[in-house]
Order: sequence, then structure tokens, then C-alpha cells
Amino acid sequence: MRIVLLHFLDIENKKYSDILKKLADTASKNGHQIDVVNGMTETDSFRITPYDYAAVVCAGTGFFSGKIPSQVAEVLAVCGTASGKKGCALILKGGLAPQKTCRNLMHVMEKEGMLLDYFDIIESPDHAAYVGKKIG
Repeated sequence: MRIVLLHFLDIENKKYSDILKKLADTASKNGHQIDVVNGMTETDSFRITPYDYAAVVCAGTGFFSGKIPSQVAEVLAVCGTASGKKGCALILKGGLAPQKTCRNLMHVMEKEGMLLDYFDIIESPDHAAYVGKKIG
């Protein structure tokens, strides 16, 4: 299965880059082809259409509010046909309301017509390895 790991994270943060690496490595060990795309910078030529599955990873922007980055909705709206694609919503643990952040991400993805089959709140790179087995 061809999977895109679309993230909205600062990859200069070592913890975030370790989590992305663990997610991609574990999912590829299950026989999937993984493409890691930075939703903050690589959106000019990115299209979701050729992928069978989309995993969207982001961290909350507010400590109390549970908000997600505004680029998530913008990128999903212009990245091609997302309607009918299977996907999962993954949030990095942070702030006081990670469940609310996850719910907001799921709402944005479902608004674009994506069918979500999995969601989780990633706590550490080791937990990311466990979550990566469920992608796809």
C-alpha cells in the first residue's frame, strides 16, 4: 500500500524527528511504501491523489485550547482528491487537551471527505513505533 505521512511538525526538534522516523520505519516494515511529506514547506507540488492511505501528524498549537495548525485545513483543501481516502489522525502529546486537539484534527480530515480508521495521541518515540504498526 502506498502511504503518505503528512506532518505539520518542526523537524529541527529532535523528539519530533525521532517520532517521524519511528513511524515511517515501523510502517515500512509492514510492507508499505511510505513517503514523508512536510506540510509546512513541501505543499507546492504535493498531491494526495496517488496515495492509498494518508496519516496526518501534528502537534497542538495552544496549551489550553486544543487548536491545530491552520495549514492542516489549507493543505488538505488544495492537495487533490482527498474524498474517499482512508487515513488516520495522529497527535503528539502536549498541552492540557490532547484529546480535543485530536478531535479537531479528525474533524478537519473528515470535512475533506477522508474516512478515518485510526487515531492516537503519540507520547514518545517508543510509542510511535507501536502506532506505526497500525498505519495502513
